[in-house]
Amino acid sequence: MTPNMFAEKHYPEVLHPQDLDRYLARGWYRMGQTMFTTHFLCFGQQFFSAVWVRLPLSGYRFRRSLRKLHQKNANRFRTRIQRGSITREKEQLYQKYKSHFPGILAPSLRDSLLDGEDFNIFDTYEVAVYDQDQLVALSYFDRGRAAAASIQGIYDPAYRKYSLGFYTMLAEIEACQQDGLSHFYPGYVVPGYDRFDYKLRIGEVEYYDLSSGRWRPLQDWNGEAGPLMAMERKLAGLQASLNRHRIPAKKMFYPLFEANLFGFWTTTFFDYPVFLHCLTAQDEEQYVVAVYDVRQEVYKLVACTPFEEVHFYFNDSYIGNFDPEFFCMDLLVPEQLLAESADPEAIVMGLF
Repeated sequence: MTPNMFAEKHYPEVLHPQDLDRYLARGWYRMGQTMFTTHFLCFGQQFFSAVWVRLPLSGYRFRRSLRKLHQKNANRFRTRIQRGSITREKEQLYQKYKSHFPGILAPSLRDSLLDGEDFNIFDTYEVAVYDQDQLVALSYFDRGRAAAASIQGIYDPAYRKYSLGFYTMLAEIEACQQDGLSHFYPGYVVPGYDRFDYKLRIGEVEYYDLSSGRWRPLQDWNGEAGPLMAMERKLAGLQASLNRHRIPAKKMFYPLFEANLFGFWTTTFFDYPVFLHCLTAQDEEQYVVAVYDVRQEVYKLVACTPFEEVHFYFNDSYIGNFDPEFFCMDLLVPEQLLAESADPEAIVMGLF
């Protein structure tokens, strides 16, 4: 599982508990019946870093506000933790939740969890919350050997005031801690986009540092630690070097960076969210781009060619949302590494 791409998906036919642990420890997560990772996101026309977080469970205790919420709902509702399943009642709750959800969700609960199939390669449990005999909230979590991942939480919008989506996550954490698991993975947070910040409320989480491949305490985080900001900062320095040598280069954002997650072709696509388009190449059929790889902490000069079948991945309405003056909307395939160095001047020399 050495990271080759920023956005990648695997299709395991069988997933043993220890395999799930290893995936989670490298910043991977479940998508239907696959495992994927990504480190960048695009909402509207804004780009963000996706920062994976986890909660160490050894010695963990709910702080006072969490204990209060947990106890209040535990007293108010009936809560059952059991093997995960999909029923008509749960599908009906999913549709209620989906009708009020501000974003895009899968058409059904079965589609969301199982990609529409009947099998499940994960060891999935559920937290089901009832108001008397009515199912009002539901969440699913996958268990490995030593860790667990929170996958999905839904609730009846009529019960919004009870924070049942967050309550079921607390119930998952409690169950995992009681069973002696070491870590709980709630997914990613997005600096600068607070929709996912509720995951930070659970306690003293760690974040996955992409540059080192290690988990670090969130209190060590600084605003410039996100991979996207690091890329932009380094590319600004490279662009200054190019300008000094009078080499034209244009900063471009690349909304198609997640094409590798779709899996229609065996081609490996370019997956950097931002790059410098170096305008010295004479071949109009080829891009020469400069990127900064935050994992290896090096600049790379890469020759890419456009992939003609872009519409297998992205429709016209999506592509039309972006101004080609600032966004590259050609689906790129990296063809050749032209230069690689931690020194921006070496990249400049690669263009002569």
